Amino acid sequence: MRVDGTGFGYIIVDGVRYDYDVVITDRVMKRKKELSAVESGHTPLTGEEVLHYFSERPPEVLVVGTGQSGLMPLSGVEEACKKLNIELIVERTPDAVRTFNKLRKSGRKVNAIFHVTC
Repeated sequence: MRVDGTGFGYIIVDGVRYDYDVVITDRVMKRKKELSAVESGHTPLTGEEVLHYFSERPPEVLVVGTGQSGLMPLSGVEEACKKLNIELIVERTPDAVRTFNKLRKSGRKVNAIFHVTC
């Protein structure tokens, strides 16, 4: 699986455009923002979300793209990753896409959550 590109409001994975936040495991899923409460106009990524998506099959690495400008707040994500023994990488989404592709190419078990706006 490869992320082909991203811009404000979208991400392209394996040639398919998604106009919403995505979670990438062995497939692409729409992020369930309702798992987190809205804070200051943004839906933060929470530790509860991380546990929801990755408890059963934790990856070696979780790459989190915090948006085109890096404004998505995180709450409890680092703690949840430590609990699951997952290495966490947090970057603006354009940078996180490059990191994700590089890690996937290297053969590491990497999953991702990409925020596509802010």
